[in-house]
Amino acid sequence: MLNWRPVVDLEIRAIEREKLIAAIERDSEQIEKDCERIANETEQLRRENARYAELNARLDAICFSFDTSSPPPPPTPGPSPT
Repeated sequence: MLNWRPVVDLEIRAIEREKLIAAIERDSEQIEKDCERIANETEQLRRENARYAELNARLDAICFSFDTSSPPPPPTPGPSPT
């Protein structure tokens, strides 16, 4: 390297480092946005699960109430004993 200058090499490294830092910051911001979105979706799923559990409990109560208050079904005709 006949015309090599350490200052130019250091400047190039500094520029590359700045580009790398900027890329890391962009990635970090995107990761934070993704984490926030995932947290929101998780909270929404928890609310939906609670709602479904409540509906399930109500349905079970209705089914149990129906089973205990209805008269027994009439016997079905079967083969006659001979």
